[in-house]
Amino acid sequence: MAVPKTVLWDRDPHTAAKHNLLRKYLEPWAPILLSRHATITYAEGFSGPGVYSQGEPGSPVVALEAFAKALQHRSGRIRMVLVEGDERRESELRSQLDKAREHHSADVSRRLRVNTHYGECHPTLLEQLRLQGSLGKPLFVLLDSYGGPDIPFSLLQELGKHRSTEVMVTFQPAFLTRFGEANENHRRAGDAAFGGTEWHAVFDQPSNEKFTFLRDQYRESLRRAGFTHTLFFEMVDEGNHVLYLIFGTRHERGLEKMKEAMWSVDRDHGVRYRDPKDSEQQQLALELEPHTGPLRRILLEHIAAAPKGLTVAELKAFTLLETVYKPSQVTKLITDMRDAKAVTTTPRRDGDDQGPGPASRDELSGVLAEPGGRGGGLLD
Repeated sequence: MAVPKTVLWDRDPHTAAKHNLLRKYLEPWAPILLSRHATITYAEGFSGPGVYSQGEPGSPVVALEAFAKALQHRSGRIRMVLVEGDERRESELRSQLDKAREHHSADVSRRLRVNTHYGECHPTLLEQLRLQGSLGKPLFVLLDSYGGPDIPFSLLQELGKHRSTEVMVTFQPAFLTRFGEANENHRRAGDAAFGGTEWHAVFDQPSNEKFTFLRDQYRESLRRAGFTHTLFFEMVDEGNHVLYLIFGTRHERGLEKMKEAMWSVDRDHGVRYRDPKDSEQQQLALELEPHTGPLRRILLEHIAAAPKGLTVAELKAFTLLETVYKPSQVTKLITDMRDAKAVTTTPRRDGDDQGPGPASRDELSGVLAEPGGRGGGLLD
């Protein structure tokens, strides 16, 4: 979306789904970290006014409600650092947060510290996080911009230096594919966002591959910034508008929790996911147990490319790190693929301490290959 001119605006389907996902992730995130740390921090660089034109809560209020719920059952403190670049919207944001805090106990409000700041996302956000001592401690940063290349790589790089920092970034490729080549200022903004000029090669890509190319380039930028694990998937609304949502972390458990949140998002927002690894680009409904046809294709292609086959443990790790699916969906799928003779399996030879008995269908693990392929297969 373009940068809004008004204080309030309508909430689109992408935003409704994003906020649902944010809530689903923060509700377990806060208790987990509060059990080990005295203080944790949540930050936003494009906070908005805290409310939409029809009264729906903005992301800061969504986060505040999740944190208030956590503090009812946990000790510790939560700090919110919120930056907004429009003075009118920052004022409205403070008003909305004050209203939200009125519904919670004095103890919860005392331990839930909220700071709003008028200023551009960069450098204001980083300055405030430094001033409040939040860097290097548990920190979740939402960078939900308006669609242009307005999140500099230098900001991501500073955040990525700290192992305990996680980020969620929204990225819409349409702006750069439409305006980046002809407009030098936009191209420079893209250079700042990607941390280099490699993304310029998008102008030489076929039209149907431009978004995919930028997506992969941006994911690599996040990795270079220090976020070794990224969950990267598309959100497609009813008008077929594409939004990339990228979650960056250094912790595999964070990926697992984000995927659990992703597949539990309400299905009534008109938004569907699409796995970037799926060659057929099938859209996926938002549901706890999604159709696994795309995952089947992804795993078969991954197995076929392995010289010696792959263990199920390796396939689970691949599923966690490289797809939108959950590792828990792999075992049953591989079992079904084996029964359908789509993959082959053989008994374990080395280090087998499970005995010669038959394999349990829910404990399948080991090396798998396509029928007649180079790899072996294995059942515990």
